[in-house]
Amino acid sequence: MPLIKRVKSLVTAGALGDIKTINVTFGSHKPYDVKNRFFNPDLAGGALLDIGGYAFTAARYFMSEQPTNMSSFVNYFETGVDEQSATIISNSKNELATVSLSMQAKQPKALTISGTKGYIRVLEFPRAQEATWYHTETKTCEVIIGGNTEDALVYEVEDFENAIENPNQIKVYNDMTADVFSIFQTIQTKWQSNN
Repeated sequence: MPLIKRVKSLVTAGALGDIKTINVTFGSHKPYDVKNRFFNPDLAGGALLDIGGYAFTAARYFMSEQPTNMSSFVNYFETGVDEQSATIISNSKNELATVSLSMQAKQPKALTISGTKGYIRVLEFPRAQEATWYHTETKTCEVIIGGNTEDALVYEVEDFENAIENPNQIKVYNDMTADVFSIFQTIQTKWQSNN
């Protein structure tokens, strides 16, 4: 989304100062049905593999480097897939992110990036066109606008086309995807070792 790119450019330029915390929540309420793919371990069910991609990509996108430490807590459905989880990730730059996922509790799709100079909060972040920027020093807020929610899929296609034409952009996307999958693997390993 154009808004997310604008927020990223502000973060990269230091508008929020040093990034300290990133908080992402993403929860939905899916009617429980053991035959539905959301609850089926053979069909990659569970919150992490269904909605976690959005949440962890958002967290990783605003961290300056790949996380090196993780703690995660999980509750399971009777089918064995994760119903909900809370995860904390951190890196060597002292950036910390929390990610809360749920398949049975509606939560806002909210992203908050907090730094030493303020924070930016984005509601409905996967398709957002508006964010709130709080400035710590002046204790004021401003609204950031970018793009249009209805055009979300158009932006996605345009971005994909641009990436095909630009090998450097493909590498950036591939590296980000590899980082997120690495996070998933570490989380799943931690969950398994705690059972």
